[in-house]
Amino acid sequence: MTEQKLPFSQWNPIIAENFVKKWEGLSLKAYKCTAGTWTIGYGHTKGVRPGQVISLLQAERFLRDDLEDHAEDLAPYVTCRLTRGQYIALLDLAFNLGVPAVAKSHTLQYLNAGDLEKAKKGFLSFSKQKQLNPDGSIKRRPDGTPDMKTVPGLLNRRKEEVDLM
Repeated sequence: MTEQKLPFSQWNPIIAENFVKKWEGLSLKAYKCTAGTWTIGYGHTKGVRPGQVISLLQAERFLRDDLEDHAEDLAPYVTCRLTRGQYIALLDLAFNLGVPAVAKSHTLQYLNAGDLEKAKKGFLSFSKQKQLNPDGSIKRRPDGTPDMKTVPGLLNRRKEEVDLM
Protein backbone atom coordinates (compact mmCIF):
# COMPACT_ATOMS: atom_id res chain seq x y z
CA MET A 1 0.00 0.00 0.00
CA THR A 2 1.29 3.47 -0.90
CA GLU A 3 1.83 5.95 1.88
CA GLN A 4 -0.73 8.76 1.97
CA LYS A 5 0.37 12.09 0.49
CA LEU A 6 -1.36 15.33 1.44
CA PRO A 7 -0.88 18.99 0.56
CA PHE A 8 1.56 20.59 3.01
CA SER A 9 -1.10 22.71 4.72
CA GLN A 10 -3.27 19.69 5.51
CA TRP A 11 -0.71 18.15 7.86
CA ASN A 12 -0.77 19.14 11.54
CA PRO A 13 2.57 20.70 12.59
CA ILE A 14 2.34 18.96 15.97
CA ILE A 15 3.34 15.67 14.29
CA ALA A 16 6.88 17.09 14.03
CA GLU A 17 7.07 17.94 17.74
CA ASN A 18 8.90 14.83 18.98
CA PHE A 19 11.37 14.88 16.10
CA VAL A 20 12.22 18.54 16.75
CA LYS A 21 12.47 17.95 20.51
CA LYS A 22 14.95 15.14 19.94
CA TRP A 23 17.27 17.31 17.89
CA GLU A 24 16.86 20.65 19.63
CA GLY A 25 17.11 19.37 23.18
CA LEU A 26 15.66 21.37 26.06
CA SER A 27 17.12 24.30 27.95
CA LEU A 28 14.96 26.24 30.37
CA LYS A 29 17.65 28.92 30.61
CA ALA A 30 18.65 31.13 27.66
CA TYR A 31 21.92 30.25 25.94
CA LYS A 32 23.76 31.18 22.76
CA CYS A 33 23.53 28.41 20.17
CA THR A 34 26.46 27.50 17.92
CA ALA A 35 25.25 30.10 15.41
CA GLY A 36 25.47 32.78 18.12
CA THR A 37 21.70 33.25 18.55
CA TRP A 38 20.04 33.50 21.96
CA THR A 39 17.89 30.37 22.34
CA ILE A 40 15.63 28.85 25.00
CA GLY A 41 13.29 25.89 25.37
CA TYR A 42 13.31 23.62 22.32
CA GLY A 43 15.15 25.90 19.91
CA HIS A 44 12.97 28.99 20.46
CA THR A 45 14.74 32.21 19.42
CA LYS A 46 12.11 34.95 19.08
CA GLY A 47 12.54 37.63 21.75
CA VAL A 48 14.94 35.57 23.87
CA ARG A 49 17.04 37.61 26.31
CA PRO A 50 20.26 36.74 28.15
CA GLY A 51 19.48 35.34 31.60
CA GLN A 52 15.89 34.46 30.67
CA VAL A 53 14.42 31.40 32.40
CA ILE A 54 11.16 29.63 31.45
CA SER A 55 9.10 26.70 32.71
CA LEU A 56 8.70 23.36 30.94
CA LEU A 57 5.11 24.35 30.16
CA GLN A 58 6.31 27.56 28.46
CA ALA A 59 8.94 25.60 26.49
CA GLU A 60 6.19 23.28 25.21
CA ARG A 61 3.99 26.26 24.26
CA PHE A 62 6.89 28.02 22.47
CA LEU A 63 7.60 24.85 20.47
CA ARG A 64 3.99 24.36 19.39
CA ASP A 65 3.63 28.02 18.45
CA ASP A 66 6.95 27.99 16.57
CA LEU A 67 5.99 24.84 14.64
CA GLU A 68 2.64 26.34 13.68
CA ASP A 69 4.29 29.62 12.62
CA HIS A 70 6.95 27.85 10.56
CA ALA A 71 4.37 25.63 8.88
CA GLU A 72 2.14 28.61 8.07
CA ASP A 73 5.06 30.61 6.67
CA LEU A 74 6.42 27.70 4.61
CA ALA A 75 3.07 26.51 3.20
CA PRO A 76 2.91 28.94 0.24
CA TYR A 77 6.23 27.62 -1.07
CA VAL A 78 5.39 23.89 -0.95
CA THR A 79 3.45 22.94 -4.08
CA CYS A 80 3.78 19.16 -3.91
CA ARG A 81 1.94 16.59 -1.84
CA LEU A 82 3.97 15.04 0.97
CA THR A 83 4.00 11.90 3.05
CA ARG A 84 3.96 12.26 6.82
CA GLY A 85 7.71 11.65 6.94
CA GLN A 86 8.46 14.18 4.20
CA TYR A 87 6.33 16.75 6.02
CA ILE A 88 8.17 16.20 9.32
CA ALA A 89 11.56 16.34 7.58
CA LEU A 90 10.73 19.55 5.71
CA LEU A 91 9.21 21.28 8.74
CA ASP A 92 12.22 20.29 10.86
CA LEU A 93 14.57 21.67 8.23
CA ALA A 94 12.65 24.97 8.21
CA PHE A 95 12.60 25.02 12.03
CA ASN A 96 16.36 24.55 12.14
CA LEU A 97 17.39 26.84 9.25
CA GLY A 98 14.53 29.30 9.07
CA VAL A 99 11.73 29.43 6.53
CA PRO A 100 13.45 31.89 4.14
CA ALA A 101 16.46 29.59 3.70
CA VAL A 102 14.24 26.61 2.87
CA ALA A 103 11.77 28.58 0.74
CA LYS A 104 14.49 29.81 -1.62
CA SER A 105 16.49 26.56 -1.64
CA HIS A 106 17.11 24.22 -4.53
CA THR A 107 16.17 21.46 -2.09
CA LEU A 108 12.56 22.63 -1.98
CA GLN A 109 12.56 23.15 -5.76
CA TYR A 110 13.61 19.51 -6.21
CA LEU A 111 11.00 18.30 -3.73
CA ASN A 112 8.25 20.33 -5.43
CA ALA A 113 9.34 18.92 -8.81
CA GLY A 114 9.16 15.34 -7.50
CA ASP A 115 12.92 14.72 -7.69
CA LEU A 116 13.24 13.02 -4.33
CA GLU A 117 16.86 11.89 -4.80
CA LYS A 118 18.08 15.43 -5.49
CA ALA A 119 15.94 16.73 -2.61
CA LYS A 120 17.59 14.22 -0.26
CA LYS A 121 21.05 15.37 -1.36
CA GLY A 122 19.88 18.93 -0.81
CA PHE A 123 18.91 18.13 2.78
CA LEU A 124 22.40 16.77 3.43
CA SER A 125 23.97 19.94 2.01
CA PHE A 126 22.55 21.85 5.00
CA SER A 127 24.93 20.19 7.43
CA LYS A 128 27.56 22.93 7.31
CA GLN A 129 27.83 26.06 9.41
CA LYS A 130 29.65 29.34 8.91
CA GLN A 131 32.68 29.63 11.12
CA LEU A 132 32.97 32.71 13.34
CA ASN A 133 35.95 34.77 14.44
CA PRO A 134 36.34 35.51 18.18
CA ASP A 135 34.68 38.91 17.61
CA GLY A 136 31.59 37.19 16.15
CA SER A 137 32.29 38.14 12.54
CA ILE A 138 32.18 35.46 9.83
CA LYS A 139 35.49 33.82 8.99
CA ARG A 140 36.28 34.15 5.31
CA ARG A 141 38.44 32.11 2.97
CA PRO A 142 41.09 33.88 0.85
CA ASP A 143 38.56 34.13 -2.01
CA GLY A 144 36.11 35.97 0.28
CA THR A 145 33.55 33.17 0.64
CA PRO A 146 32.44 32.19 4.14
CA ASP A 147 34.48 29.46 5.80
CA MET A 148 32.04 26.57 6.17
CA LYS A 149 32.56 23.45 8.27
CA THR A 150 30.47 20.28 8.50
CA VAL A 151 28.93 20.01 11.95
CA PRO A 152 28.54 16.33 12.97
CA GLY A 153 25.29 16.97 14.88
CA LEU A 154 23.77 18.79 11.90
CA LEU A 155 24.87 16.03 9.54
CA ASN A 156 23.24 13.43 11.78
CA ARG A 157 20.04 15.48 11.95
CA ARG A 158 19.97 15.86 8.15
CA LYS A 159 20.53 12.11 7.70
CA GLU A 160 17.59 11.35 10.00
CA GLU A 161 15.43 13.81 8.07
CA VAL A 162 16.39 12.05 4.85
CA ASP A 163 15.52 8.70 6.43
CA LEU A 164 11.97 10.01 6.94
CA MET A 165 11.63 10.72 3.23
